[in-house]
Amino acid sequence: MSEQTLAKWQTTIINTANGLAEEFGLDDLATQKLREHLLAVAREQYMAGNRSGIKWARSQPQKTLA
Repeated sequence: MSEQTLAKWQTTIINTANGLAEEFGLDDLATQKLREHLLAVAREQYMAGNRSGIKWARSQPQKTLA
């Protein structure tokens, strides 16, 4: 996947993971695993937050514009 098709948050996480991997001297496989783990956790957190936001929005009384 090219960097142009990635969202900004994905690019930020990948760059952070790459920087950490370089700092800790990780090999390519370990770097890939670190990136995959960070992206998976970020996606899970996004989906959990999105579900909470939808639930909250649906619980709010509908307000009409006057």
